[in-house]
Amino acid sequence: MKFKGAINKMGWIKNIIFLAALLTQIIPAQLAAASASSTAENEILVFGASAAFRTVSIAAKVAGNVEYMPFAEGDYIKSGEVVLRVEKTDYALQVALARTQVERAEIALDQAEVEFNRVNELLKSNSASVQMKDNALFAKLSARANLSTAKASLDIAENMLKNTEISAPLNGFVSVKYREPGDYADKAKSVYDIVDLDIIKANLKVPELLISEIKKGDKINISVDVYPDETFSGEIYEISPVGDPLTHFFKVTALIKNTEHKLKAGMFLKALIKTDKK
Repeated sequence: MKFKGAINKMGWIKNIIFLAALLTQIIPAQLAAASASSTAENEILVFGASAAFRTVSIAAKVAGNVEYMPFAEGDYIKSGEVVLRVEKTDYALQVALARTQVERAEIALDQAEVEFNRVNELLKSNSASVQMKDNALFAKLSARANLSTAKASLDIAENMLKNTEISAPLNGFVSVKYREPGDYADKAKSVYDIVDLDIIKANLKVPELLISEIKKGDKINISVDVYPDETFSGEIYEISPVGDPLTHFFKVTALIKNTEHKLKAGMFLKALIKTDKK
């Protein structure tokens, strides 16, 4: 009996935990729904958070020890600036070796062509057999293929040497720095995350009762607590067709111009959406 009582008690505890977890989802959603409302006939007040327009992970293209990695988190980087350089000695040696192999292959091809021409002339005077000519031809073709392989290897080596230096693909701020000079960088592993804040995404949560009033292209004014006397303008560019089945909120995204970079990713936003509702 005590054992069954303990089982029943555990069941009640699980139910209480489940209900508590459920309420933590529903109650905030109800409060947010209460605060999201039509402030005028053609305006809707909602809330959300800011996010970077783009986030790019910059990865090392070849492995090696980091020699140069000058930017810190929060620094602004311009497109084309060198952001990473790994130690290139080994890659430079591979290029030198590949060039030597190309030279040897060129010499071998020259020798094969001379031999083929010689045998071909001997064949005309019946001083060489057809088999000797065929062997000389195959040797020439093989030498030509070896030269092509050597040149391809040189291209690969030169490309790897070039990839010891990485430039920024866009303007942006360093949000995360994963390595420091002296660290070992693995190929294809991120060394920086860069965020583009020239445009800010406003990720908004709109209740289902108001979602039908919003469409792409609607104008929007954003305000944030840190700049209480300023508003930032933009427009709706994305409306999710699927709502949260628990909270009945739909994700709506707006784009806000942010050329002065006043807005940062992760800020709490208050948004006033202007609709065409009459």
